[in-house]
Amino acid sequence: MQKFTVHSLTALTAVTLTCACAPLFVSEDPDNLSEIATEVTTASGLKAMQAGLPTQPMVLFIHGTPGSWHAFKDYLEHPKLISELNLVAVDRAGFGRSSQLPVVPSLTQQSQLIASLFDLNLSDRPIVLVGHSLGGSIGLRVASDHGEAVGALLSISAALSPVLGQPRWYNRLAALPLVRHIVPGDLQLANAEIMPLRGELEILRGQLAKIRMPVTIIQGSQDHLVSPDNADYAEDNLINAQLKIDRFPDEGHFIVWSHVDHVVAEILRLSKQI
Repeated sequence: MQKFTVHSLTALTAVTLTCACAPLFVSEDPDNLSEIATEVTTASGLKAMQAGLPTQPMVLFIHGTPGSWHAFKDYLEHPKLISELNLVAVDRAGFGRSSQLPVVPSLTQQSQLIASLFDLNLSDRPIVLVGHSLGGSIGLRVASDHGEAVGALLSISAALSPVLGQPRWYNRLAALPLVRHIVPGDLQLANAEIMPLRGELEILRGQLAKIRMPVTIIQGSQDHLVSPDNADYAEDNLINAQLKIDRFPDEGHFIVWSHVDHVVAEILRLSKQI
């Protein structure tokens, strides 16, 4: 029993460090919520927070796993963004304010849910997608499926390659019935999304050549959660995209928080390209 407990705790720690594309605290709403953004709900029940100027070009933020819209709080209150753009940060199905919906392991179904937010774009210009970690993987699927509505993609620290995106040993261990019940709820949901990711990215591989929009990949070379080689995979497979790759040699997985000004500048650049 002691041996099982040690192994189980090892698995739990590994899942926490590897599946958690955002620290658990980002699922909590800030005290000054009403001063930052307004909650909106789609017909599908998906919830999001909206800030900035509703009639201006829309930027749609997609968080990783687990996580919530709050991962992008710094952006929803950034003065350079709220003065020019319509900012929408989604709580994906199963997480945050959308926790009443079941988790959706399929990238195609995630894409369909994300598309329900397109009605919030009141401008005559296509949307800029910004995805962090698994949110970047989902963003690539959305860009592939909805090229008429999406004008640009910014993918940060995202698993894009089927080989590099395959579950690791601790994901498989955490999925076992005897281990799964001790894993906290949000991490169970995260593992449910990670386990089928390789197959989902394999399906997506054949669609990448049809993406012709501006795409920026931001990747840290010291990222121990998502392989830096995903940037090379993007370079090899997004052959028709207007591709820009920003590599940070000394950064890990959380560039979305450690380099906010760089990400903001890239959002503004992309929004002016479309």
